[in-house]
Amino acid sequence: MSTPNRLIGPSAKFFEDFKVGDRIVTQGRTVTQADGLFWSMFSGDMNPMHVDYDYAKRHGIYGTAFPAGLVVVAIASGLLERTGFSAGTGLAIIEQTVRYKTPVLFGETIHLELEITELRPSRNNPRGTVCFKYQVIKTDGVVSVEGEWTWLFASRASVG
Repeated sequence: MSTPNRLIGPSAKFFEDFKVGDRIVTQGRTVTQADGLFWSMFSGDMNPMHVDYDYAKRHGIYGTAFPAGLVVVAIASGLLERTGFSAGTGLAIIEQTVRYKTPVLFGETIHLELEITELRPSRNNPRGTVCFKYQVIKTDGVVSVEGEWTWLFASRASVG
């Protein structure tokens, strides 16, 4: 009986497990004021539209403070991580595009949907590139953020 590789999660996918057209849908998560505050403190982004509710109400376009767009992208990344599909096999994110479509306000719930658009095996290494189209979608079905992620994934041959 072989010993399982404890560094690779039980839901992890190797490069060979992906197929163009496959979709991944995550759980939802509500974006909170605490998320925005933690981001502002961590990143130093103290834009008054994100941290000053009075200022944002008087001068903003949404009538209230709202999280920075990168907060939404970061939460989406965390939702993806919670699926476990890259645990120990996702080697690196090598490219990402981000297009902001509509705002996410504090108190709104989002989830992430991905579709595999391209697979490129490496010629020299036991790995391959997986390209995803992604959308961050609010509970009402409106797309908030969309873009592409390009990842390197280990192949089965890499774990011998």
